[in-house]
Amino acid sequence: MSMITKNNSFNLVYSREYNDSDETYDPYFNIYYTIFRNIPLKYLNRFNNPTFKQKIKKFCDENYKETATNSTGYTTVDIIVGDEYYKTYADEFGDDIVQGDKSFFNDYGQLWNGRQFFKYDFAPELTKSLDARTYKNELKREGGNRYVKN
Repeated sequence: MSMITKNNSFNLVYSREYNDSDETYDPYFNIYYTIFRNIPLKYLNRFNNPTFKQKIKKFCDENYKETATNSTGYTTVDIIVGDEYYKTYADEFGDDIVQGDKSFFNDYGQLWNGRQFFKYDFAPELTKSLDARTYKNELKREGGNRYVKN
């Protein structure tokens, strides 16, 4: 069995769209919830099956407790490849530009196993090793802040 890396894995995420009335350039944004993390590529056909994805989407839509008034009602289930899922600000803009900020560029729920709908991480060691590189994880270590789960 080969080792799972961010380069040979993908992630299944549920996304909900919201309207941001204060934003003029793009008035919409998504909030993501990881369902399965670090899935080996050998499972790509199974997870990319439209019927499977629709079943997952239907379950999430029916079981999500929406309290936000700015939800558009648009939802998706998407596959995010490992390189995109774990992309940091340093990866996107260059380490010299962001001065070492290695926070994740997009929040797909990489740091949280407790977000709604999370089911399984196929490579928790990979998650821990990459998590250690992020600014948010540094804050979690310091304690007493919004990133610490009590």
